Amino acid sequence: MIRVAVVDDQALVREGFALILGSQPDIEVAVQAPDGRAFLDAVRADPRLDVALVDIRMPVLDGLAATRALAAVPHAPAVVVVTTFDQDEYVIDAIAAGARGFLLKRCSGRELVESVRRVAAGDSILSPEVTGTVLDRVRAGGPAGRADLASYSLTTRESDVLALVGAGLSNTEIAARLHLSLSTVKTHVSNVLDKTGSRDRVQAAILAIRAGLA
Repeated sequence: MIRVAVVDDQALVREGFALILGSQPDIEVAVQAPDGRAFLDAVRADPRLDVALVDIRMPVLDGLAATRALAAVPHAPAVVVVTTFDQDEYVIDAIAAGARGFLLKRCSGRELVESVRRVAAGDSILSPEVTGTVLDRVRAGGPAGRADLASYSLTTRESDVLALVGAGLSNTEIAARLHLSLSTVKTHVSNVLDKTGSRDRVQAAILAIRAGLA
């Protein structure tokens, strides 16, 4: 059973997400919180939460600050930032704070459920639509340049995989694009994360964008 926290100051969003997720046999919405402080209190009281869907802009304590604070909390859940992107200015900061991905509030119920399952399984989520926004933000800060990748000693195939991670493709989609088996793609992704020191594929995607691969 995947135990989930839904953190949003809008009751309609919390209840809607809880209704969709709670209808799944493998997902339990264990916490609903209206702000980051209430969320942190809930995490400290319940060490068995797996995934948290956290809005960025909330009263009392915003989602970004709450995500940063989780670094000091043992057994913290994986955070997926829930955002509209046409308003939020903290995409890159949220990744640096430890977010495992982003979910658009206008996503479908199927996408919501699949995102929770993927993150609970250890994956990170960064859709092509989200990648476009991240790309704009990263470019605004200045690209790092392709030459920076040379220090990581990536193979040609690993560079190809990194580029597709940066484009927001899943492992299955990368396997189809490069005509590789899924297990081979997983190995390449693991090697890329190890060589680049990326915490997860979201950070690897940003590296690819900064280097001009994506």
